[in-house]
Amino acid sequence: MSMRIARNISSGMKKPRRPDRPNTPALEWVRDISGSAARTTAIGSRRLLVENHTGILDFSDTTIRLNTGCGCMQICGAGLSLSDVRRGSLVVLGQIHQVQLPCEGSLKDER
Repeated sequence: MSMRIARNISSGMKKPRRPDRPNTPALEWVRDISGSAARTTAIGSRRLLVENHTGILDFSDTTIRLNTGCGCMQICGAGLSLSDVRRGSLVVLGQIHQVQLPCEGSLKDER
């Protein structure tokens, strides 16, 4: 014996509509993991993890310049050194005083 479930089509209730456009914070998260922007993680003032860079432009014990998809990132400090250098990521050690991030074309590398 089979049972049939009757649906009331003429009930007049409409399904709730989804928003036409996606949630903005979700789009920012997708752009963040897309790989074009550099990600920096500071651990105190003596260690900085940089991910998604595309190359080392300049290196000294006071300044490190990295190329990113958005421009040139500059790290200033004292006694700076590079550690855990891998493709696309590295760790800067030393007394870090300042990190300049590229924004809207500033610090673009001309090379």
